[in-house]
Amino acid sequence: MKSSAVLFLLIAFTFSPFVLSAQNRAAPSLEELIDKALLKDHVLANKKLDIESSNLELKQLKEVYLPTADISGKYAFLANSAELGIPASSFSLNGAAINLPDINAGFSSQANLFKTDLTVSALLYTGGKVPALKKALKEKTKAQTALLETDRQQIITDVSKAYDQLALLKQVKIVLDESQDRLDINAKTADKALGYGLITKYEHQKIEVAKAQLSSRRLEYEGKKNLILHQLEMFTGVEIERLAAIDNELLSFNLLDAGQSVQNRPEMKALNFSIAAYEYKVKAAQTWWIPKIQAASSLGYLNIFNTKLTGKEALPIVGVLNLRADKFEIVPNFNIGVGFKWDIFTGFKGERDVQHARIDVRKAENEKVDAEEKLNLLLLKTKTDFSNAVAEIQVKEKEKQIAGNALEQAGKEFKLGLIKAADLIGAETDYQNAALQKLQAVFNQRQAALELLKATGSLTKASIH
Repeated sequence: MKSSAVLFLLIAFTFSPFVLSAQNRAAPSLEELIDKALLKDHVLANKKLDIESSNLELKQLKEVYLPTADISGKYAFLANSAELGIPASSFSLNGAAINLPDINAGFSSQANLFKTDLTVSALLYTGGKVPALKKALKEKTKAQTALLETDRQQIITDVSKAYDQLALLKQVKIVLDESQDRLDINAKTADKALGYGLITKYEHQKIEVAKAQLSSRRLEYEGKKNLILHQLEMFTGVEIERLAAIDNELLSFNLLDAGQSVQNRPEMKALNFSIAAYEYKVKAAQTWWIPKIQAASSLGYLNIFNTKLTGKEALPIVGVLNLRADKFEIVPNFNIGVGFKWDIFTGFKGERDVQHARIDVRKAENEKVDAEEKLNLLLLKTKTDFSNAVAEIQVKEKEKQIAGNALEQAGKEFKLGLIKAADLIGAETDYQNAALQKLQAVFNQRQAALELLKATGSLTKASIH
C-alpha cells in the first residue's frame, strides 16, 4: 500500500506541470477577456485615480478640525547707534535757577536675541461651510463612480465585438471551405467534360478563375483574423496563442431583456449626483457671513543676552555711559484663547460666490434635460435598429435557402451538361454571398443588441448571451 501511494504521488508531481501548462494555454472565455480588459484599460485606471484624488480631498476636509502645531525659532544680533543733541537751557526750581549745559553726545548698543515659540491652533466652527463642502465632494465622487460604468460598458462592447468577429470569421471559413470542396468536385467534372469535348477551354478556365477568387477570399479571411487577434491582445493582454484557440459560435440574441428607460444610464445618474453636489456648494457659499471660530495657544521663550549700551562722549553728572546686562529672559511666555472672524462686508464677494454657485446648478440641470432628450432619441434609434436587424436575419436566411436550392440544382444540371460553367460559378457565387450575408446579419443583430443594452444602461457581462 505504501509503495502504491508513493507511486501515485510521483506520477502526480511528474504530470502536474503539464496539466497547468495545458490550462494556461486553454482558450479564454468571453468573461475572462472582459475581466482582463477592465483591469488593463488605462483610461479606466486614470478615472479611478481621479476618484482616489476626490477621496483624498474629502479626507482633507474631514481633517480641517484637527489641531495644528508648529515650532518657530529666531536668533538675531542687534546693533544700534544714536546721536543726541540738546541745546543749553535753564529752569527754576523753588525759586532757584538751574542751568543745563548743552549736550552733544551719541550712543551705541548691541545685544543678542533668541526667541522660540510653540503654537497650537484648532478650527472650532466654520459656519457650516466645511460640512456642506464635504457633502458636495461625496456627491462628486458618486458622479465620478457612476461615469466609470460608461467606460466599462464601452470596454465590454469592444471586447464582445472582437469576440463575435472571431465567431463570424469561423463561420466564414466554413462557408469558404464548403465552396472549395464543391469547386474541387466540379473541377473534376469540368476536366472530364473538357476531355470529351463537351465544354470549351474558355468554360473550363471559368472554374480555375473561381478557385483563384476563392483563394483570395481565404487570404483575406486570414488577414482579418490576425488583425482581430492582435486587437484582442491589445485590449486584454492575453497571449495570441491562447486567443487563437478561441472556438466560439455566432448565435443571435433570442431574447433581449433591455430596459425601456434611459434613467439607468450612467450619464443620467452622474448628472443627478452633479446637481446635488452643486446644490451643496451653494449652501457652502451662503455661509460667508457666519462668524468663524478658532482656538489657539502658544508657549514661548525670549532671551536677550550680552546687552551693551555705550556712550561716545561724557555726559554731565553721569559721565560716560557704559551699561551691560547678561540677560533679559521671559519664560514661560504662555497664552491661550478663542477668537472669531466675522465678515460683515466683503465687497459683495460672498454674494457673487453664491450667485456663481447657483448658475452652476442651473447649468447642470440644463445639461441633464439636454442629455435626457438625446439619450431618449438614441434609445428609439437603437430599438429600431435592433428590430430591423432581427427582421434582416429572417430575410437573409430565406435568401440563403433559395440560393442553396439554386446551387444544388445548378450542380446537377452541370453534371448533365445542361448549363455552362459560367452558370454554375454564378450559382456558387450567389450562394456564397447569401451565406456570408446571413452571417453578417447575425453579427449585426448582436451588435444592435449591445447598443440597445448600452442605450438603457443595462449592458453587463451577465446580459451578453
